[in-house]
Amino acid sequence: MIKKYFLPFVCFLILIVSLHDIKVIPFYKEPGLDFSNNYGFHHCEPGPLSIYKIDPSKCADFEARPYVYPPLLYQLFSWTRMFDSSASAYWFFIFLHLASFLLVVYIWTEKNLLSLLFGLGLFFTYPNLFLFERGNSDMLIVLFWSLSYLAYKKNQYNLTGFLLAVSLFSKLYPIYSVLILFAFFYDKTNERNQILKSSILTGLGIFLISPFLWIEYVFTVLPAWSGIKLPIFNLAHSFKSIPGSGIGTIVFALVLLFWIVAARKSSRQRLGWIWAGGLAISTFNNGVSYDYNLVTIFPLAMLGFNQLTRESNNKFLALSFIVLFFTVFGFRDILSHFSVYPLARLWLIALSLLIIPFVLFDLSSEKRRMVYFFKTLRFNH
Repeated sequence: MIKKYFLPFVCFLILIVSLHDIKVIPFYKEPGLDFSNNYGFHHCEPGPLSIYKIDPSKCADFEARPYVYPPLLYQLFSWTRMFDSSASAYWFFIFLHLASFLLVVYIWTEKNLLSLLFGLGLFFTYPNLFLFERGNSDMLIVLFWSLSYLAYKKNQYNLTGFLLAVSLFSKLYPIYSVLILFAFFYDKTNERNQILKSSILTGLGIFLISPFLWIEYVFTVLPAWSGIKLPIFNLAHSFKSIPGSGIGTIVFALVLLFWIVAARKSSRQRLGWIWAGGLAISTFNNGVSYDYNLVTIFPLAMLGFNQLTRESNNKFLALSFIVLFFTVFGFRDILSHFSVYPLARLWLIALSLLIIPFVLFDLSSEKRRMVYFFKTLRFNH
């Protein structure tokens, strides 16, 4: 009995200790810094039709910043026009965030009481509280992605494709998640064709709503934004920050490859892992990846916790989830005194995200197959 509940106890202990990280949230002078950008550009003085050309000083963004998000995200925040102040709109956003979070927890905890408690506990972790403070929209992406998984489980393939497209066009980083999913659907012709057709039609419809905005965003705004790279520090997690030319890109490519191979080996019954894992890795290749983006790991964390409640667990898998929880949810403040920790943290997260699919889907056979392939190639030459 003690052995069965030891790992879940460690997980809850990590959540409790992670509360200490609240003190390192960089609270801004006003709450909702990111939200203000979405609110502000729905409250501008008359000017150019393009949100990317309006003088930011003529909008209600309290830092007078240019708009940097995709057109669809701007359109999804049209409801802010109902509010006359950013503060009142921000509190309504908090309500929407809370509702989205609860629905995500319901989808991924598989009606397991202990997993449900762990899922609810994620609300008080650093990534979610940091996201709350900034008014960031990433929980909306997690919701769309989770709903697409729910739709797939109910054989609603057209709805699945629609939700995948909305996730992708709202914030472009789920492109990696979509690649992983379609590795699974590659030889499932009927499902793949329905989902792909729905995704393409939805994407086309989203583009045609504001084609000139999309062209401007893709060719002007996105290149400038994607060229920014944050230095290594405790509040961000981009693999691109790893020192060495291209090292971070190689690390991310390996993580992506492992999950793609896992998707090829997955059965429909285990597809939840692929759906959750694909989203979990999606923000690690962005130049700007503050830790509020790590709410994208929540679905994988809930599945992982549920796995740890079982009596039989692979020790490497269990350790990988514990390390992932340790590095994602807490201990930033406690370990900030060690200058090596920010870099070590990125390597630990990368290693966890490699081991999890490797063990879950027994990728060792794929490793042997690749070794045999390269040996044969060398012999033939």
